[in-house]
Amino acid sequence: MGVLEDADVGTEDHAASRFGMLEVEQAPESPGIYAWYVTFQASAQDWETKPVDGQDASIEGFLGLLREYASYYEPLPITLHGSAPYGGRWDGALELDHGVNRRETTSVPEGTDRERERRERDREALDNTISSQTGRRLLAQFLGRATPVFSSPLYIGVAENLNERLQQHRSNYNRAMDWLRGNPNDADRLKRDAKNFGQRAAARGIAMENLEAWVIDLKSLESDISVRSLRESAQSAEWLLHRLFAPILGRQ
Repeated sequence: MGVLEDADVGTEDHAASRFGMLEVEQAPESPGIYAWYVTFQASAQDWETKPVDGQDASIEGFLGLLREYASYYEPLPITLHGSAPYGGRWDGALELDHGVNRRETTSVPEGTDRERERRERDREALDNTISSQTGRRLLAQFLGRATPVFSSPLYIGVAENLNERLQQHRSNYNRAMDWLRGNPNDADRLKRDAKNFGQRAAARGIAMENLEAWVIDLKSLESDISVRSLRESAQSAEWLLHRLFAPILGRQ
């Protein structure tokens, strides 16, 4: 992937740069703010038609890619507690249904008639799209180009040394992946208890090659201002961006 200067991101001085997780040692050793994104990856092997017993086997396989990508953005379940009469208690967890999975039953989703009709139309449009090779190819291309222009960041951070901080994220990720290889049944626990971005990304099964960081090198914007002042300004920006975009793998 390499380091890319993006003329359409940020200001005219091209201050935003992109680094794949495998290349973070190339990041500048200066203060800055950064955001991690996950890219959608698909190739011709994923969208080309595969006839099997009179059916196109690529449909289910491509839907699996969409499910996996959607799962990266799923919030953790919300646990609810409440009091019931005679000392009883209500307990349960709410999990997000993002609508990508195929419905297992023919039951109609809850909501008004108009809402149900809209959900049915959206789902039918997705089914129609992934039912053809051309539709799958176009959808893969759209999603592949959506990062970061249309996609929400997974994580937003600030650092006095971007190079050191991004490499720390990669080290945390590698250690978490090594631990998961020896403890494959504990991914849900790690997802719940993870202490840093690397652990959270590993727990969700995001491949390293799909992770990329976009950084703004503050020294390239204001070379005459002290590192402390730059760090303080970046921290203010980080605080605001967290509240605007609520990155799913950030501190909450």
